[in-house]
Amino acid sequence: MDTIQELLKIDFSYLLISVFVILLSIKLMLSLLTYFMEQFGIETKWMRSRREEHELLLRTSANLAALQKKHTEDSELSDRQNEEIRKDVRKLTDMFLEETIDGLRWKILDSCSALSNGRQYNREMFDHIIHMYDKYEKIMEENNMENGLIEESIQFVRDKYRKYLENG
Repeated sequence: MDTIQELLKIDFSYLLISVFVILLSIKLMLSLLTYFMEQFGIETKWMRSRREEHELLLRTSANLAALQKKHTEDSELSDRQNEEIRKDVRKLTDMFLEETIDGLRWKILDSCSALSNGRQYNREMFDHIIHMYDKYEKIMEENNMENGLIEESIQFVRDKYRKYLENG
């Protein structure tokens, strides 16, 4: 019981300040020891691992910056190539469209010319010519193009077809 009474008589503020001063002293001594070791070039395992971690962090940061730069360059290159491909596809589409329009136009005009020169066509041939014209018109409309080259020719074909149907 006397020990408990003795323990209660201890000044805890003095004890707390003493522990704080001791810890502060240890910290100061370690700082001085580290300073002198660095001045004399002595390296401990702890210092070496800290230095290596720092160097690793710097290398990783540099590598990450290089990767980011490479990614940006690759993205720009990919965008340019995609744009070139789009232009090429559009050019090929336009060429195909022109070829299709010219082919249909030529077939219709050729058939009209043959009719005007006296060639006789049957009903299936007239239907085929009119079907080609309808396809021609649809292509022209879908691509916002104007027709005007074969309207009179198709009118001639329709008139001949109407006469053909009337005469049997």
